[in-house]
Amino acid sequence: MNLDFSKINVLLIGDFMVDYYIYGKSNRQSPEAPIPVMNIQKVDFFPGGAGNVAMNLKSLGASVTCLGYVGNDKPGESLIKVLNDEGINCNYLSTEETITTVKKRYFVNNIQTLRIDDEVIRKNWKPKSLSKLNIQSFDVIILSDYNKGVLNNDWFRGIELNNIITDPKKDNFSFYSNTGIITPNLNELKRASKININNLNSIKKACHKILSESNLKYIIAKMGEKGMMVFGKNNYVKIIDPHYVEKPDVTGAGDTVIATFSLAYSKFKDVELSAKIANAAASVVVSKKGTAVVKTKEIDSLFAE
Repeated sequence: MNLDFSKINVLLIGDFMVDYYIYGKSNRQSPEAPIPVMNIQKVDFFPGGAGNVAMNLKSLGASVTCLGYVGNDKPGESLIKVLNDEGINCNYLSTEETITTVKKRYFVNNIQTLRIDDEVIRKNWKPKSLSKLNIQSFDVIILSDYNKGVLNNDWFRGIELNNIITDPKKDNFSFYSNTGIITPNLNELKRASKININNLNSIKKACHKILSESNLKYIIAKMGEKGMMVFGKNNYVKIIDPHYVEKPDVTGAGDTVIATFSLAYSKFKDVELSAKIANAAASVVVSKKGTAVVKTKEIDSLFAE
């Protein structure tokens, strides 16, 4: 399969974050509380949220322009440096008088024991540089919504491009009306539809309800270890079978899915094939530890089996 995405130009709009992984060892309990005393051995830094989407897009060969913001702090500075070093365009990633969203995961003796999120949720942010962008020069726009501030109002509705694909976090999916395709997981689908999801029929029911209430083309429902469901108007349904992965680490899997699906859909214009490619990419990335990216040769290898 020709998975050459080098000619695809992506505008990525979303919440850019930092993931820290702090690894340590412990051989005693604290005398102050029933917790281990951790001696830090290693700290890893990765772009998270929309930053991880950007890294996946670049790993897959696409050209990427980022629109959003980071805080006026060391994590924000480090994040922009990492993205720039990868050849990702950060000219429209502004530095704001706030903090960069940071997730710190602590591992004691290789077991995650704690996660600390440092964040400020903004409500009324709007980009100052949108008018400087030639929207028509992009093949696809990705909205990577983590509810941190970039997409917490509807400024993006003025963007005119047929190919807009969203990874949603809002409980009301009508917020994303007219954006084309959304890629929720089952928890997000449940909250948005207010339907209890426990089997394929309930997923179909939830998707049908959302499509009837919004102007969306397709819903790509991420079903975890059960694969994906593609749902479109007129009860169009395709089930994408999963690839088995032993002891998966799902950190950032949704970022890989929207990056891969968006590139595949831009290239092939085939929603079922694109979902199959994204599903394969997800199985690759969950076989890795922590925040990770996927390469086209890794996806290709699954189709060659």
